[in-house]
Amino acid sequence: MKTMKKLSFILTALLVSSQLFAQSTMADLFNGKANVVFLGVDFTHAKYVGKAGFTDPTAIKNQHINSWNLLIEAEPKKFSLEKPLKLKSDQYQSKVEDMVAFNKSAEVEGNITEEAHTITEDQVKKAVAGYNLSEKSGIGVVYIAENLSKTDERLTAWVTFIDLSTKKVIYTEHMEGKAGGFGFRNYWAGAVYNLNKEIGSNYKKWSKQFN
Repeated sequence: MKTMKKLSFILTALLVSSQLFAQSTMADLFNGKANVVFLGVDFTHAKYVGKAGFTDPTAIKNQHINSWNLLIEAEPKKFSLEKPLKLKSDQYQSKVEDMVAFNKSAEVEGNITEEAHTITEDQVKKAVAGYNLSEKSGIGVVYIAENLSKTDERLTAWVTFIDLSTKKVIYTEHMEGKAGGFGFRNYWAGAVYNLNKEIGSNYKKWSKQFN
């Protein structure tokens, strides 16, 4: 009897564990079977292009990088991915605290330049592997910023979908959002907003690709 109870306990524990850490795929997202967490924007690989547009690197590092992420939670109607990804309210949340902490290592002053650069998919995967994420299930979405270009008035980034149970990249795509808004903070926050809109524009294409 004790052996049967022990076996039953082990099987139950394995079942709960498998459900808790079940891997998520892009097909799950478009079939409505996955919860999504918007993790925010990773600025650790970002270049700031057009020196005249980035005159206060200290403020960017200590104030604006945090602000651009915190706006995602502070203004959910504007920055939510719920509608672009056609999610139900109980399938979506934004949680940027992990990315806020990660961005403390971001270099700004040395990355203000006149020349844009490129990030590879391998660099994206390596960046994600270095995240310390508190969410362990579902799909995470992070924008890995590449260039904030005042010259081109746009933010380029890798829109990256992560299986949170394994911290593996399940899909990433290079995209851009047009900057715009009054004041420095809002100007680049506008680029994040427009990246969200681009996700909405890509939804139909992606749903066909992954279904």
